Amino acid sequence: MESSDKADCLSSRVSRAILKQLTTALEMASVDQLAHPMLRIEAFVQDGDGRQDGGGMAGNPPSHVHIMTTKSIKSARPKEDKPPKLARVQGRRGNGDGPEITIVDSAYSKTTPETETACEDIPDTDRSSHRRSLGALRLRAKPDTSLVSAFESQRRMQVGEHNFPKRAKTQADIAATPDKSSFDKFITGIWEHIHGGVHLEPQSLVEQLQLTATGAAHALTDNDDPRLLNPHGVQGPTAPLSSVCLNAAADNPELFRSSNVFCRKVTQASRTCRSIEVIIQAHWVEQFDSYVEFLAATNTSMPLGKCRKAALMRACRDFEWSEKELRNKMAVWRGYKQIKDAAGWATLVFAGMGLYRLCKYRTDFSAKSMDRLRALRRRIEVAADTLHPRWRQLLALVGEAPERRFTGHAHDWVTFLDGSDPVTLRSTYVSHDPNFSFQHIDESIIDGRAWVAEDPRWIPPPSAALSLESANTCYCFPSLFGGPRPPCPVRVFRTSDGRNNGLQALVSFERGAAIGEFVGLVTRGLENLDVMESAAVKHRPYQIWQGHQGNFTRFVNHSCKPNAQYQHFVWLGIQRVLLISKGIEAGTEITVDYSESYWRGLDKRCLCGESCCRYSGEGALRMQEQVRREESDQGRQSRELDNRAFPGLKRRPPDINIRSSIKQKN
Repeated sequence: MESSDKADCLSSRVSRAILKQLTTALEMASVDQLAHPMLRIEAFVQDGDGRQDGGGMAGNPPSHVHIMTTKSIKSARPKEDKPPKLARVQGRRGNGDGPEITIVDSAYSKTTPETETACEDIPDTDRSSHRRSLGALRLRAKPDTSLVSAFESQRRMQVGEHNFPKRAKTQADIAATPDKSSFDKFITGIWEHIHGGVHLEPQSLVEQLQLTATGAAHALTDNDDPRLLNPHGVQGPTAPLSSVCLNAAADNPELFRSSNVFCRKVTQASRTCRSIEVIIQAHWVEQFDSYVEFLAATNTSMPLGKCRKAALMRACRDFEWSEKELRNKMAVWRGYKQIKDAAGWATLVFAGMGLYRLCKYRTDFSAKSMDRLRALRRRIEVAADTLHPRWRQLLALVGEAPERRFTGHAHDWVTFLDGSDPVTLRSTYVSHDPNFSFQHIDESIIDGRAWVAEDPRWIPPPSAALSLESANTCYCFPSLFGGPRPPCPVRVFRTSDGRNNGLQALVSFERGAAIGEFVGLVTRGLENLDVMESAAVKHRPYQIWQGHQGNFTRFVNHSCKPNAQYQHFVWLGIQRVLLISKGIEAGTEITVDYSESYWRGLDKRCLCGESCCRYSGEGALRMQEQVRREESDQGRQSRELDNRAFPGLKRRPPDINIRSSIKQKN
C-alpha cells in the first residue's frame, strides 16, 4: 500500500506539472502557424548531486530512456482537462529519497516512424553525449515568435534591439533651465530690428502722407460719385476691397506686385510712426519734470507735491483725459525715459513690441539692468548709424541734432564690452602694419594674376542643373543664398586678454545655422601668411586671403573648444566656405578651431583659456614633441626610400615653409 500511495502521489504531481507547462506551450501564437505540429516529451531518470532544489545534475548518464511522440495535434488547446498518461519509468535511485525526473522541452520537429524507432534503439551512452539536462521539472520558455503577414510588414523597417548601444535617458536628471528674461528678450529685439528689413526713415512717412492727400483729392469725380482708389491713384467703380484685390492679382500680376510695394511702404510708415510716438512720449516726461521744477522755483511756498499735482491737472485738461488714465500712461512713458537716459535714443527708436510690456510691468527694472544698457549704448549707436544713416532725422522733432556720429561700414568700428567709445578698425592694426587698409566685400574676388579668367572654385555639375538663381530650389541656407541677404547680427569687439579683435554674436544662432561666408581674395602661392586653403577640384588648390579684402569672418578667433566651424558648400556650381554655428548664445564670442595644420611649427601660444587647450603650456610642448617625432619619422622614411631607389645619393637639407591652412585675425 505504501508503494502504491507513493506512485499515485508521484503520478499526480508529475501530471499537474506536465499539464501546466504543456498548456502554456500550446497557447503560444507560433503553434497556430505550424503546418504539421508534433508533440515530443522526453523523460529520464539519473543520479543527481543530492541537493534539495533538484538542480545541478551529477552528469551521470540516465539508466533508462523512453521517448513518446505524437504525429499531429488537431487543436492548439487540449480538448479535455484530463492529465496526460505517463509512461512507466524504471531506473535506479539516486542519493536522494526518491528518483529525480527531468522533462526536457525540445524544439518542434517533424518525426517519421523510422526516426521514432531509431530514437528508441539509441544506446544510453550515445544519447547522453548530445543532450543538455535540465532539472527541477520546468519547461524552458520560448520567445514569442509571432508571425506577421507579408502585407502587414511590407516596407516597414524595424530597428533591432541590440544593433547599437543606446544612451540612457537623462531627461529626469537634467536640471530645468530658466527661459530668457524679459530684459534679455528686449535687448535681442533691438538687435533684430536694427539688422532686419525695416527702414526707419522720415521719407517713408512723408510719402504716405502725400499718397493719402492725393487719394482724398481724387476720391470724388466731377459728379461727386464715390470711387474706389487703388494704391496708385487709378480710379474705378465702387466695389468691395477683397474682390478688387483678387481680380487685380488674377488679371494683372503687375498690380499684385505694386500692391506688395504699397503694403511695404505703409508698414514702414507705421513702424516709423511708432518710433516717433515713443520718443515724443519720453520727451514729454522730460517736459513735465521741467515744468514741475519751474512751478517749484516760482512758488517757493508751494510744496513739491502740490506743484506736481498742479502740473498733472493742467496736463489732464490739455489731454482731455482723466487723472487716472494719465497717471497710468505716465508710468509707462517714464519707463521710456529711463531706458533713453541709460542707452540713448537709438534704443527707443529700434525697440520691438516688448518695450511697452517691459515698461508697463517694469520687469527687470533694476540697477544691474540699467548698467547693462549703458554698456550697450555705443554698440547700438554704431549699428544704428551705419545701417540706418537717416534714423537721427526723427530726433529733430524733439530738438536733437540729426547728424550721425559714426559713418562708414558697420565693421569699420571696434567696440568695447565695458561701454567705452568705439575706435576705428585701422587704429587696432596700425602698430603691426602702418599701411593697413581693409575693404569690406560681400563676394570673393578672383586674383587675375593668379587665375587669369577662370574661377578655381568651380565644380563640374554631376548632372544638368539650373543656373538661374530665381529658378534654383536649394533652401539649405536661405539667409545667405537664394534671397535677400540681411546684415549679419555680429559685432567686432576688442578682447581683453591680448587676442586683439574678436567677433561677438548679438543674437542666438541655433546649431547648424549659417553665420556668414568666408570671402576674400581668391589666389594661390602665398607663403607665411594667414590664408584659407581649399580645393574644389583635385590637384587645383586655391587660397582665400583676407589681408586687405574680406568680411567679418576675418575677426573670428581660435579656440580649442569652438562654438562654430568652417564647412564647404556648393551653390550654383561654385564652392563656398561657410561659417556654421554649433549652438551660440547671444552675447558670446564666435570661435573656430584653426586646426593642427595651422599651429604646426608656429611660434605662438594659444590664448583661448580653455581647460582642454592643446597649444599652450604643457599642451604646446606635447604638440611640438609630436611634430618633431612626425617630422623625424617622415625624414627617416624618405631617406630609406631614396637609398633604395638611388644608392649613394647625397641629400641636401630640406627647406621648411610654414603655410597656414586656416586664417587668423592678427
